[in-house]
Amino acid sequence: MKIWIIDPWLTIERRLWIEGWARYSRHQIFAFAFPPSFQMPSGTPSPIARERARRLARRIRRYLTGSATRDPSRQPTGLPDLVLLTDGLDGLALVEEVGDLLTGVPFWIYWHRSAMACPKTSTLEEIAIELRTTRIVERCVFHGEGQRQHFLRALAQHELKLALKVEKHATVLPSGFEPFPLPSEDAFFREPLTLWILRGEPEEIPLLIATLDHPAFRSQNFRVLLLSERPEREATRTQRLPPGLRARILGILNPETHEARRWTSVARAVVEGSICLHSPIHLMRLAFEGPWPLAPAGSGLLEAFPEALRPRYAYHSPEELAERLTALLRGSPQASQEIRQALIAWTWPSLAPRYDDLCETALDNG
Repeated sequence: MKIWIIDPWLTIERRLWIEGWARYSRHQIFAFAFPPSFQMPSGTPSPIARERARRLARRIRRYLTGSATRDPSRQPTGLPDLVLLTDGLDGLALVEEVGDLLTGVPFWIYWHRSAMACPKTSTLEEIAIELRTTRIVERCVFHGEGQRQHFLRALAQHELKLALKVEKHATVLPSGFEPFPLPSEDAFFREPLTLWILRGEPEEIPLLIATLDHPAFRSQNFRVLLLSERPEREATRTQRLPPGLRARILGILNPETHEARRWTSVARAVVEGSICLHSPIHLMRLAFEGPWPLAPAGSGLLEAFPEALRPRYAYHSPEELAERLTALLRGSPQASQEIRQALIAWTWPSLAPRYDDLCETALDNG
């Protein structure tokens, strides 16, 4: 089976998702993608979503016909069995540009991040893009059940009939990860250390300030290492931190660097610093190595654990996050065997067959 992934926002996390699935899949996975630019905002303005869709459509047309321009005399070769879009793309614009070549090929979408699932932090423009895209796909796949529920509730407020249609085929598949390669040596650090993931969302810096400025932290000795796929951009944003909080920041690293992996071995906790529900790939990889994960309520990470244990890893507010983090930093390091054991089920050798099985239903429906 030939599966195409169309991704207009190929972050490191999404690249890891594609490469991990492709490595363990019994199908042929092929990606058409663009990496994000340094200037690209965290959201997806309509002009960017539309322009990237058209650029990807031209690349697809060239791949299928040898020419990026529309030419009825050129017949496509090498058609896929399934096209899997990802969020951040204007799916309608893509279909308008290349739908003539892909007649009969099912279009699905995998939501790594959904504006409708996070209406408090999303713009009407982002939601409008998702509505246009949702109308043209046959199936929506979500990385977590919480994300699926939030999405469907928001969609019902905009288009009830569409929400009922989507709900019939809405599926949850965790995002999958591969563990880090083992570092050649561990870091050594005396102070309790927290890893804090930043994704460029507007609400992240206020959350960081509100948490670390909590009275429980003021007399405590600890440091924070920020992790971001775009460290230069976050260095600019963290200048807004009060001087006392800036002094606690050890630095900003890309989570895929060798140095970040070394610090993971001595960290007490790792915090998902965005309340928007993202695919928790970085969070899972880091937590698998030992740090205790703390994620916003509704995060897909929480679904890896038995329901009775999920409150131990979730936060609903900066105050609750501060309380949980303070307890982790004051006490002895928490045993993480149950975390690793739970996350093994979401490594790609376990998950890839589930992905493959679901994709094969596209052939059955056809």
